[in-house]
Amino acid sequence: MFVDLHLHTTHSDGRWRPSRVVAEAAARGLAAIAITDHDVVSGLPEARAAAAEEGIELVEAVELTADWEGKLCHVLGYFVDPTSHALQSALARGERLMGAHVAKVLAAIRESGHQLNQEDLARYNTRYATGTSLVLGMLQRGILRGSSNARQLLSLASKEPRAYTVAEAIELIHRAGGLAVLAHPARLRRAEPFLAAEVFRPLVELGLDGLEVWQAVHPEVARGHYRVVADELGLLQTGGSDCHGPRTTGVRIGNQRVPFEVLTELRERLAQRRPSASEPA
Repeated sequence: MFVDLHLHTTHSDGRWRPSRVVAEAAARGLAAIAITDHDVVSGLPEARAAAAEEGIELVEAVELTADWEGKLCHVLGYFVDPTSHALQSALARGERLMGAHVAKVLAAIRESGHQLNQEDLARYNTRYATGTSLVLGMLQRGILRGSSNARQLLSLASKEPRAYTVAEAIELIHRAGGLAVLAHPARLRRAEPFLAAEVFRPLVELGLDGLEVWQAVHPEVARGHYRVVADELGLLQTGGSDCHGPRTTGVRIGNQRVPFEVLTELRERLAQRRPSASEPA
């Protein structure tokens, strides 16, 4: 049996609704999946209902966009309580910051003599506009081809605000009763994908529970490297397709062949720390 613990829906930057993601995963014979939308948990109720109908296990999760010493990183939270007050407050703060960022970029686009508005961006994200939807919107409208300051607009759009540090992201996940896992470590430094265990030790000291090993951006040699790193640091090993929906090369759901034992180990670790981990009721 296999699982896919990294999937996105239209509630963040995916191309399929949660129910469609669940149906596609079930059709591929997966035993369990995790919906890990970026900085939102709004897609979980629909996914939960669809999983019950399809007879597939759903792990309620989230992928938090965090700052790690000036660099962007993503922290996956597994088995989180989506009603956690601390988590909900942090996600709302992130939405406000993103809203201000989008308004700033839209104003810069208008000043450049082009038009792009919130309604245009809504087609790319069902939650709220982001740097990704801004770039897609500018591409769709031809702004990046027709503006003399296209490079500046692209740079401005890509500088998304980060509502929490990596330490805060780990704490938020723990307070919501979940486990914190660093996503796709090879993306942290593209020029140096095989990072040593010492790079991650500060995160372990902050409470990091696991490292994503099976990943679309990790060739087999990278997976082997991060298995060794995870073992050295006593971290759980997780993985998933990071699928955002259909692509010209085909659907990726389940392509990482993550064994069911990975989910079993997550549950065992959660059982060891859960009594004192979650926030007070």
